[in-house]
Amino acid sequence: MRTPNTKSLMTWSGSARLSFGSDAFFRVPLLFVALLAGPAHADDAAPAFDRPGIAFATETLPRGTFAWEQGLPDASTDRTDGIRTTTWIADTLLRFGVADTLELQLGANSFGGVKVRGRGEHSSEHGGGDGWASVKWAPATSSDDFTWAVLATATLPFGEAPIGDGGHDYDVGITGTWALPSDTSVSLYADRSWGDSGRGWMFSPSFAFPLGEDVGGYVEAGYGTGAARTRVAGGGVTWMATARLQLDASFLRGLDDDSPDWQGGIGMALYFP
Repeated sequence: MRTPNTKSLMTWSGSARLSFGSDAFFRVPLLFVALLAGPAHADDAAPAFDRPGIAFATETLPRGTFAWEQGLPDASTDRTDGIRTTTWIADTLLRFGVADTLELQLGANSFGGVKVRGRGEHSSEHGGGDGWASVKWAPATSSDDFTWAVLATATLPFGEAPIGDGGHDYDVGITGTWALPSDTSVSLYADRSWGDSGRGWMFSPSFAFPLGEDVGGYVEAGYGTGAARTRVAGGGVTWMATARLQLDASFLRGLDDDSPDWQGGIGMALYFP
């Protein structure tokens, strides 16, 4: 997950009531995904996905496998000095297992928009955003109760304003997860970012818990400094619709004036063994 800039959309997240002329934009991809997911054998069960949430999973994909994670969309809304700004992004993440503990990721804010209303302002812009390339390493550990992974990322600023062309930025993050009784877990995440957007730190604790056989929930908080300044708290739910297809919904509430009022989103993740 990318580290958020001040008052900006966290890559996975955001919450706003969005208006589209037709829901076909969402129904057609979902129908396509449902056909791809289909029945799966038990040994095709997906590893942990990186969405939703601030942190990333401490698992890598098995060698030679592939996963597609998609925001449908993720969005944010913020009101400052009487002006309401709503941003939505359909972000795409492609993950490739290149070794037992190593994976390559390619992502992009495929399409999005920014709507501004209030105090005489009335504008709406759409366009494609920037991309990024990442490498994740999840070394084997001596205990099944603790796992950790490192994710190094570089942005690819090929997009256009208002969604893209944020410059060249880099970050390195680490997530550690401790398994607890009753299928619960605690994770701690830290990320250091630098580049054209400035320098910053992002920290996030989270707690995950089961809500049913195929449904899980989590709560989390985010604390960022510098260019990544933010103060947020929220949570989400995930549902394994099939052994290879996950659907998710999540939200974050801004806790200070430098964070978007609300963030949230819905999305899907599909594993190709």
